[in-house]
Amino acid sequence: MNQNRFALKLIAGVIVALFVGIALYLRIWLPYEQVFVGDWIKLTTADAYHWMRHVDSLVHHFPEHISFDPYMRFPVGHPVSGEFLFVYILAGITWLIGLGSPSQHTIDVVGVFFPAVVGALAVIPVYFIGKELFHRWAGVIAAGLIAINPGEFLGRTILGATDRDGLQVLLACLTMLFLLLAIKAGRQRQLAFGDLRRGKWPVFTRPLLYSLLAGFFLGMYLLAWRGAFVFVFIIFAYLVVQFISDHLKARSTDYLSLAGVVTFLVALVMFLTSTPAPVYLASLLIALLTPVVLYAVSLLITWRRLKPAYYPLALLALGMAVLGAIYLMSPDVLKSIIGGLGIFVTDPAQRTISEMQSILFPFGEFSFKAVWGNYTTASILSLIALVILVYQATRRNEPDKMLFLVWSLVTLAGTLALRRFAIFFTINVALLTAYLSWLTLRFAGLKETAPAAAAAAAAQLPQPPRKAKKTRPKQKIKPQGSFTSRTVIISLVSVILFFVVFFPNISPAKLIAGSAVYAPRDAWYESLYWLKDNSPEPFTDPDFYYRICQTPFKYPDTAYGVISWWDYGYLIIRVAHRPVVNDPGGGARQAVARFFTAQDEASANERINKLDSKYVIIDYDTTTRMFYAVATYAGSSEEEFCDVYYQAEKGKIEIMVPVVLFYAEYYRSLAVRLYNFDGDEVTPQSSTVISYEEKVDRDGMRYRKITSLQSFPSYEEAEAYFLSQESENYEIVSKNPFISPVPLEALEHYELIYRSDSFIMQPGVGRVSEVKIFEYTE
Repeated sequence: MNQNRFALKLIAGVIVALFVGIALYLRIWLPYEQVFVGDWIKLTTADAYHWMRHVDSLVHHFPEHISFDPYMRFPVGHPVSGEFLFVYILAGITWLIGLGSPSQHTIDVVGVFFPAVVGALAVIPVYFIGKELFHRWAGVIAAGLIAINPGEFLGRTILGATDRDGLQVLLACLTMLFLLLAIKAGRQRQLAFGDLRRGKWPVFTRPLLYSLLAGFFLGMYLLAWRGAFVFVFIIFAYLVVQFISDHLKARSTDYLSLAGVVTFLVALVMFLTSTPAPVYLASLLIALLTPVVLYAVSLLITWRRLKPAYYPLALLALGMAVLGAIYLMSPDVLKSIIGGLGIFVTDPAQRTISEMQSILFPFGEFSFKAVWGNYTTASILSLIALVILVYQATRRNEPDKMLFLVWSLVTLAGTLALRRFAIFFTINVALLTAYLSWLTLRFAGLKETAPAAAAAAAAQLPQPPRKAKKTRPKQKIKPQGSFTSRTVIISLVSVILFFVVFFPNISPAKLIAGSAVYAPRDAWYESLYWLKDNSPEPFTDPDFYYRICQTPFKYPDTAYGVISWWDYGYLIIRVAHRPVVNDPGGGARQAVARFFTAQDEASANERINKLDSKYVIIDYDTTTRMFYAVATYAGSSEEEFCDVYYQAEKGKIEIMVPVVLFYAEYYRSLAVRLYNFDGDEVTPQSSTVISYEEKVDRDGMRYRKITSLQSFPSYEEAEAYFLSQESENYEIVSKNPFISPVPLEALEHYELIYRSDSFIMQPGVGRVSEVKIFEYTE
């Protein structure tokens, strides 16, 4: 029996190790050529440049970290605070590998490999969670799914995606794993605080050890990301649910009290090493006191011999009283705690960010594409498993499965609200799908082998002699199911499961990993290295980038800012070592958006002077694919600059074909005048005037149908025709963003000083450099 169990463990271990290898292959080998490009080592997400900027500084001054960054949000700078455990871990590893003095190459290499290794390591705790919750083979299946998941988790843990996401997932898995172990061990050992008086200390050993480890990893999670307080809420919600369930069924809650108090106490002590805001401190204190209060109220109601139904009512009243007390003491703290659920509300500007949108309603319209892209078939299978789990967890009162259920439901709600949570729900989806797969295999006949082995071993033991009895000759009875037929069925089901569960993930995973879609294009690297070498040093010292800066900080007279759309802010800081006005974390986004959409040079100059900037960098995407975001941040809408019209194509059946048409306001925008026309004067060779009528389709959606389209040899003729129309349903437009239908004056204070060698072929125009740099001259 022991040999058989060891063999099963060995087989499972080998398969999980293979999955770790596959995870590394996807994350390192496939995107390798997108990261190591000639002499460049590219990072593959925008935020990665932010974190590596901090690693650069920390490694040079280890363990001292900067408290102010003059390169961010120029001309005011940015105080540096927050969760930097990730930076310290990465910088510490780099510092050790570099023997206290790592080269820039070493820093870059360690930085790009770190997320891939951490992402692959997450396979291991996922296996153990599945094993503890369901079965060893369910753990193996979950490990395989998390290894090849093609969605957010893979995209954020490939080579060069140097961000906290992979570490967050790993810490979440480890926290949940040890909390599950603590709860299971306490429940199975029938842990009771009375055992302490009786000297039965060994009963507490494992539950206490697991609770300490759960608290340790939860503390690390909180130090790595403030968003981990969602996990605090998950544990809090679970404790309330499980305490109520156990009390109503007259079961001991000692094991829950120990796990909850120890986990939150350790996390709180660790979190106090940072500088926690009152709202975070209050949240952790409430979480710490929750199991104590739940336990005390349960004892009191039992002691007073009250009906169990009074327990949830008493908790509800007590909870309302606590919220009222917090409000009386500090309304702001209560608002901040409740505001933590504000993940479910975003403003229009935030909706331009993909991760801040609902996964089912990207850009406000329903679509299943993002869900399928993240989880493929598991998106459906996991929901089926979730329904089964709800039934079983509530019926059988299994505390470990109830914890997983609460975890899954809260994370699902977060994912439906914000796509940002999709990476965390990946764990739950993998485990739920593995659970359903295991149920299917068990139904097909895959049983535990231990009992069979035990029976075989027992059959080989010598049996005591028995008195012979007269028996009639027995007829041979055919077994109801032969081993061969059962094996064939299990094999067939396994193959079907492979093609249903695993196969749909393989091709998308290879595509996502190999494309490294968010790695900067070569044009950006070309342009930023040129800017670094051909623009004046803003702080006079070329090594100022690595200097530790403190507040208050005074910029020298030589300092200047660089304006670009905020997506590229971190990239410009780390590669070009130049201060930026805005970045993915914040800054003057609205001011830059209004600068880019300014309809005349005078108003644009007024804005750039306020931002004290000398250079403007614009790429192809800023004036095309991402222009809607620029318009939104400027307080306008994309429809003010361009819109979708429908044009009828005649044939046997009239087909309405959508076409994007650009208005005069688009071409007069400063960003378009700079990038699309290099700031030069533009005289249209022709201008087009369309007429349209408002229509409503069968679904009640309004659209604009083009009724006529007339082209004129000059803008003046087009304008005269446009002004002569009595109807308002006329517009001067162009289909090509690089061919203006309206005249444009040359810009006097913006000089094109660099255009990248890398280009894009634009229909009707030819080659267009991907990135252009302009110098502003007053």
